[in-house]
Amino acid sequence: MNLPFLPKDRNCRRLRLLAGMAGVVCGLVLLAGCRAETEQQWLNVFFDGVPQPGATNGAARNFATVVVKPSVVTNTSTVTMKVFPHPPYAKRDCAACHESQFSNRMRGKPGAICFTCHAELHTNFLAGKVKHQPVDEGDCTSCHNPHSSVNRKLLQKTVPSLCLTCHDDPLAAGKVRHQAVEGGACLDCHAPHATNFKGLLKKSVKDTCADCHDDIPAKNAKVVHQPVGDGDCLECHAPHAGKIKGLLKKSVKDTCAGCHDDIPAKNAKVIHQPVSDGDCLECHTPHAGKFKGLLKRTVKETCAGCHDDIPAKNAKVVHQPVSDGDCMACHNPHATVQKALVKKAVPGLCWDCHDNFLEHAKFQHDVVEDCAGCHKPHQSPEPSLLAKNVLRLCGDCHDDKDLKAVKAHAGTEGKSCVICHDPHVGKDKFLLKAGATGKEAGAAK
Repeated sequence: MNLPFLPKDRNCRRLRLLAGMAGVVCGLVLLAGCRAETEQQWLNVFFDGVPQPGATNGAARNFATVVVKPSVVTNTSTVTMKVFPHPPYAKRDCAACHESQFSNRMRGKPGAICFTCHAELHTNFLAGKVKHQPVDEGDCTSCHNPHSSVNRKLLQKTVPSLCLTCHDDPLAAGKVRHQAVEGGACLDCHAPHATNFKGLLKKSVKDTCADCHDDIPAKNAKVVHQPVGDGDCLECHAPHAGKIKGLLKKSVKDTCAGCHDDIPAKNAKVIHQPVSDGDCLECHTPHAGKFKGLLKRTVKETCAGCHDDIPAKNAKVVHQPVSDGDCMACHNPHATVQKALVKKAVPGLCWDCHDNFLEHAKFQHDVVEDCAGCHKPHQSPEPSLLAKNVLRLCGDCHDDKDLKAVKAHAGTEGKSCVICHDPHVGKDKFLLKAGATGKEAGAAK
């Protein structure tokens, strides 16, 4: 048989055989020389969650003690990091979340899949009235890594960096910063998933603040500022940062004026200097205290803090309200239309305590309606709070000739005029006292 193609066919077979043997040899060489780390890197290109070299599909390992190798080498030291795994990932139980061991498709929506295991979280989430938006949308992976992380709770980043991914930096609001915020402890106050309180607070504003500020209000406080009593701390304070001392939202003056808009009154002509300066905390405590009006001290001690000359140290006679420390019996503490912050004009102010002897008087001393013309309002070295002794006081209005006659008649400088004359009102135009004779009247003339 003539087979001219045999030599050619034999050559092809030889070539195929040689090529096959060469391929096997090359494959063996490659497999023998390939490192596990290189193989793992190549597999990661095509598959998610490829185990580290040496890992098995056996029981779960404690990844919290696994050191990532090779270590990150710095100029001075070697840094190692702990890895925290998702338990199904640690067990290589991919089908717990995915459709199969070899599929990237999830068994359901991400949020629903997570709640399959995190049942308590699901219960609390459903019970919460205020829900964190990513959780509500089932976007768990916006905060958590589904497989493993170098951060606890499988967080993508550490707090507060993770929070600042969506939220503006609250510390940018000012130089005065809440310590917890500056320390990045967002979760000290806020719940990450859901809660019953506005702003995702774990507790009410009152209880949240009281965790650290447990001395506000003080236990022995008798008078509590209403916002403090209501637990409405955010009425006055910024929770994160601000520009004003004490984390106040506004200046002290503007903060107080937010509620006390009648201080000072609009028609006030005379304003107490601390009120005008907006220095409310000079006299008042902002949260709670022992004294009415949230005063830091008693009225007497509060006023004496600035007016330390009332009463004077050498005063022999002290007006009773001054002695009692009842300054507000006569004065308005904030503002008024009257000079010296008195509540009323004289003599109306004096009639609040003293009988109005002018009501039925036929004759009155010309100056009697100006009580402060003769009397000191606080203290005096003279009886009846007189500004001077009687003779000298009368000499301010009466000429020397009349006074010499009075002095010669009475013979006593200190009591001369008032022996016969009433200083306020009388039965005739000379203000003679009852029982005084015509002789005294003649002397008065």
